Amino acid sequence: MRISVIGDFADPMSFLASQRVAQLSSLGCCDWTWLAVEADPLRTLPGLPLAADAAAQAAALALPGESVPQPGDPVPNSRAATAAYAESVTDNAAEAMRYALFDAAWIARDHVDEPEVIRSVAFAVLNPQALAGDVDERIRTNRSITYSGDPDPLRDTRRRGYLVSRVGGPLTNAGQERIDGWRRLWRGLGRPQLPVLVTDAGVIADGSQALEWLAERLPHGRTQAATVSSQPA
Repeated sequence: MRISVIGDFADPMSFLASQRVAQLSSLGCCDWTWLAVEADPLRTLPGLPLAADAAAQAAALALPGESVPQPGDPVPNSRAATAAYAESVTDNAAEAMRYALFDAAWIARDHVDEPEVIRSVAFAVLNPQALAGDVDERIRTNRSITYSGDPDPLRDTRRRGYLVSRVGGPLTNAGQERIDGWRRLWRGLGRPQLPVLVTDAGVIADGSQALEWLAERLPHGRTQAATVSSQPA
């Protein structure tokens, strides 16, 4: 079964969904496609701190071992991250880019609304053999990143991490068309709460119910995990 997941890099619930989709994908469960939307284009730069009630909701829905955002974590404007993800589809690196962007936003707490931060993340994804620390240092000092050796200038530019514009938008028409298509789909469904699970037949679940649906399909789902953790040591 092919399932599309609509999520936002600025959404803690989507961060949990991404972790579960990664587990299910590694187990060969379903055919997953991640569609990134920017739910709040007007979110300030930099983002406001994550509210305590939103953090508590994510913590209550998290499974053992999952990374969970904390109260006060910056909730980024996700325009640049969405653009980088849309562009990464062209480079056949969408899955790795999704992991890296969510980790940068919610674990490293980097400012993923800044194009230079996105450049560092993108370079590390597209050049996994590179040393991330060296990349960050070169970006901060405005020095050239090591030439990739690709004779195609456009591909070489992309491999240097240049996937978004200076204002955080996609660099290509293809990237913008993907973003527009994903947003049209979400709006056409009535803008359900993120994350949203969708098949050709329609919406499976959204919001917390989507997280529960994903958890139930893991080898050790939420109910079983909660039962085990509640047993006395």
